[in-house]
Amino acid sequence: MNASATRPYRVEEHFGAPVYVEERTLPELTERESQINDEGVPAGKRLRAGAARVDVTPELSSNVKAIAGFLRCPPTGVHDRLHVRALVLDNGDERLAIVSWDRIHSRSFEEIANVRRAINERTGIAVENILINMTHTHAGCEGDWHNGSVQAVAQACDNMKDARIGVGSKMIYGICTSRRMPDGRGLWDANQPNPDGVMDNECGVIRVEDDERNIIAVVAKYCGHPSVMDRNNSVVSGDYAGIGTLEMEKRLGGDAVAMFLQGCAGDTGTHTFRTGRTFPEAEKLGGRLADAVLDILSHIDVTSWAPLAAKTRMIELPIKKFDKNVETLPVITEGGTTTKDEIQALIIGDAAILVLGSMEAYVEIGLMVKDGSPFRHTFPLAYSNGPWLGYLPSPHGYAVRDPDAEGKRSTHFSSEAPHVLVAETLKLAGEMKAGSG
Repeated sequence: MNASATRPYRVEEHFGAPVYVEERTLPELTERESQINDEGVPAGKRLRAGAARVDVTPELSSNVKAIAGFLRCPPTGVHDRLHVRALVLDNGDERLAIVSWDRIHSRSFEEIANVRRAINERTGIAVENILINMTHTHAGCEGDWHNGSVQAVAQACDNMKDARIGVGSKMIYGICTSRRMPDGRGLWDANQPNPDGVMDNECGVIRVEDDERNIIAVVAKYCGHPSVMDRNNSVVSGDYAGIGTLEMEKRLGGDAVAMFLQGCAGDTGTHTFRTGRTFPEAEKLGGRLADAVLDILSHIDVTSWAPLAAKTRMIELPIKKFDKNVETLPVITEGGTTTKDEIQALIIGDAAILVLGSMEAYVEIGLMVKDGSPFRHTFPLAYSNGPWLGYLPSPHGYAVRDPDAEGKRSTHFSSEAPHVLVAETLKLAGEMKAGSG
């Protein structure tokens, strides 16, 4: 079954490899340099913003929990340090907090609830206005994510100043592609192109600057597994995503904070564009991410005020019938028919960050949300606001019996789950759009 059966695309060569190129039109990104556009800003209104970065890398010892994602032993060294990054936006009517963790996933809904509650008690930001997204690095380890998050958001609030904001996006290449062939087979080795596997190549960028046009924060949303490093690695790293954000901050200088938000990356990988699973390869891809994001950043127009809004909702997603002979990921209890998942919408002007939950959703699910979204810019996220819920394959993945959909260690979600999730997410987006009108 070919990807073109459901979604138009073409094949182009980028960085020496044939890649999947969506035939999807994005909102126009100007070719000139960024400008200020305050047309339509209400009198007396002004955006304020602050950002902060907190290092949560633990001192290494035998007590530090294992590299998460692959190796199950304590880390032996640090290549690049792990951080909590936070951006706080306040337009005088609403205050939002976007938080990014250099971590593979959270332990539980309770952990997220406790962090949000502590942030609320420290800063007054409403619990449902706080987004916590994992970069999903497979080379991370445990750290003090709770206190690091409270500290980062509190520092961001302390750093708040008059600001401007803008949103833009562009198709980028050379980092990740689909790691599933159209027939469902997986690709893991280096230098394996997959030009017929559906991929979301859009990189969304939020630009936040001060009155002197210095960058306060850049938020980059992309879909791509940070798993350059494999199970033989015992050295802590944010992988290409963490390396890329550090490179952005270095190039921007000052107090600029660069954040990475992970999208629907369940069936993506770096295999096409790496020659091995080494830190030089992670640095190469992190550099490409930085190049692309900073290029987009330089062409985004900004305004001194924008509507802000947020809402969360706990939903139920259908799961498969319990079978004691199938070791589902994660394990489900006998007799259950659904599992809970938190969706969330953060609205910034004509852009929507739509959180699908904390599962590893396939890229096609995010594209389905983009297709139905009423907003000019839509950035779907997975890996957010909860524990690892396993993989959620696309409808195509279920149709071709993708190994994540069927098999001994398959997802616990039923084939109806992606449709329910997309419908519930778009329902929430529609409500937010109606409310902003």
